Amino acid sequence: MPPRPSAWVTMPMDRQHSRHSDLMTDITTLLNQGEHASLEFKQEDVRPESLAKELVAFSNTLGGIVLIGVADDGAIFGVTDRALIEQRVINVARHNVVPAIDPELVWSCINGQDVCEVRVGKGPAKPYQTLDGKFLIRIGSTNRQATKEELSRLFQAAGLVHFDISPVEQTGPEDLDESKLQVYWQTYYQLDYFRLDGDERINLLLNADLLNLHEGLPVCTIGGLLMFGRQPQRRLPQSAIQFAAFNGVEITDPLLDKKELMGVLPDLIDNAAALVRLFLPKPSTVNGLRREEQDCIPPAALREALVNAVCHRDYSLSHRRIQLFLFRDRLEIHSPGRLPNSLTVQKIRSGNSAPRNLLLLKYLDNMRYIDGLGRGVPLMIRALGDRVSFAENGELFSVTIRL
Repeated sequence: MPPRPSAWVTMPMDRQHSRHSDLMTDITTLLNQGEHASLEFKQEDVRPESLAKELVAFSNTLGGIVLIGVADDGAIFGVTDRALIEQRVINVARHNVVPAIDPELVWSCINGQDVCEVRVGKGPAKPYQTLDGKFLIRIGSTNRQATKEELSRLFQAAGLVHFDISPVEQTGPEDLDESKLQVYWQTYYQLDYFRLDGDERINLLLNADLLNLHEGLPVCTIGGLLMFGRQPQRRLPQSAIQFAAFNGVEITDPLLDKKELMGVLPDLIDNAAALVRLFLPKPSTVNGLRREEQDCIPPAALREALVNAVCHRDYSLSHRRIQLFLFRDRLEIHSPGRLPNSLTVQKIRSGNSAPRNLLLLKYLDNMRYIDGLGRGVPLMIRALGDRVSFAENGELFSVTIRL
């Protein structure tokens, strides 16, 4: 039997050799990095409980790699029984992680020592927990139990909990703007809200999820305040939008203007769009004897970007606000919250969606701000081409439009 190459995976022989140099480079790079947010070292005698914690934490965060056969300091001790380690990893992934996951196993041989690379993807069925009920997340090179707020976001990302229907304590029906409610119900349902008596109004708002019962009393939901609140930022300061225009291409360049936008979501969308367009350059062409100005960013594309930001952001991140940064060469829109569940940047470019805030989506759809079909990003790409890009940066989802 010919000797196996020094780095290989379990795959047909005609593919093993083609991966040889790439795998050697990959594993060496990983070892040189040391343990970090997406990389953990474990020795061959790793206990199932310890391995399960790593798999759970990676699945609940952004995924990662566990290298088995490597000490904490990066020293390679290798694996003496490949079959035993493979069986152990499979058993732990299936029986010690809830719900079960299916990691990829890749084998490498470094300096004559076998090393098992356990690749864990970003979990599509969050939240994951260990057998003893611990919901772990990865922070830097360590794992820790998720806080109440972090656990809420994990359930929210899985679509099991929708934060926008959560009650807001110390609020009541009086915190909703009745004139806005009248316009909404009259326009979209031909219902005269002002003609309803007090109990009928309360029942309508409860059934519409704009109010929720908290300790037996009707209080506003987060979505109710965001869509129809009198002063939503008093209770939800994170719902404001920060705008800044810079005289340059760096955040350290001089400020042209800075504003904080307040109000309900429809007003935020309209006012943000008007403010951005006010500061955008307006190239023009001469047609006959007349000069015709052109939009640097098509209004429909700008609207889609802003609607997506306010509708799909994570409102449980109480310390982060949507940020609009306008530079001389680009517009950046930073929206708090990672893409929910198993969504990736590539998937949303193709029209896939997994709405985080179903109540907000419903009302913005009724008001014709959004159609709920996942077309927003594809429409922006069609209008802007390669001028628009999307990225996840920690707890932020960012859209950049080149001018």
